[in-house]
Amino acid sequence: MKVFISVDMEGIVGVVSLKHVISDSKEYERARKWMTLEVKAAVEAAKEYGVKKIVVADSHGTMINLLIEDLPEYVDVVTGFPRATCMVTNIDQGFDTAIFLGYHSKKGTIHSILDHTISGSTIQRIKVNGLEVSEFWLNAAVAGHYDVPVSLVTGDDKLTEHAKTLIPNIETVITKYALGRRAALTKHPKTIEKEIRKHVPKALEKVKNKQIEPFKPQIPLNVELEFTDSTMADVAELVPNVKRIDGNIVGYTAQNIVEAYKLMEALILMAIGIQKI
Repeated sequence: MKVFISVDMEGIVGVVSLKHVISDSKEYERARKWMTLEVKAAVEAAKEYGVKKIVVADSHGTMINLLIEDLPEYVDVVTGFPRATCMVTNIDQGFDTAIFLGYHSKKGTIHSILDHTISGSTIQRIKVNGLEVSEFWLNAAVAGHYDVPVSLVTGDDKLTEHAKTLIPNIETVITKYALGRRAALTKHPKTIEKEIRKHVPKALEKVKNKQIEPFKPQIPLNVELEFTDSTMADVAELVPNVKRIDGNIVGYTAQNIVEAYKLMEALILMAIGIQKI
């Protein structure tokens, strides 16, 4: 069995503040240790189950957060940014399942830790076929495009609730109970490590028994990006086949989620760039 792990930061145990997720903060150094420990728990549990190949994608911010030297030497790590399909780059290499660690809710979710969708400063919301989607939705869809089911996700209680509505049989680990956007009742890191070790084999057993299906949205995909500033939409509509829908909104049609994801990432990077002008 081959397992792909994508790890974000906002859903990691103890993380509640921007100081935890921005690299020029002392608190960030603590958070990246918690992040690494959760990944280590997951990969060790997968190895004990009998998994032969494990790849971990560092998927937060500039994607150079994990303390790679603290992970077992049998793990390969996808690191650095930008990269194609962003948080799930390399998932097209024949994996049996994916595990998402430290994930968070889409922007605007009430009482959910550091909620945002890809880029909080540039994106208000993303819709696909009329449905507002989260990073979990997008990454699960890319995994599904390659017939890879997502079998386990960790994050706050709002994120795990969302994940179960999308993939009913998915295993979940609640790392904390959100009390607001920047406050939570958090579990202890050692408790979460134990819970991850407990749920990884359960998730892999479900995959083995074909109890979890890959997530595959209906195609073609009509994508709408609502930016936080109309200048970003001004620039986005310069791209061929990207249409202006409203002041802050552009849209396009993609034949599959990978095509949709790559153009989405390019438009968001353009929006980030225009902020600096």
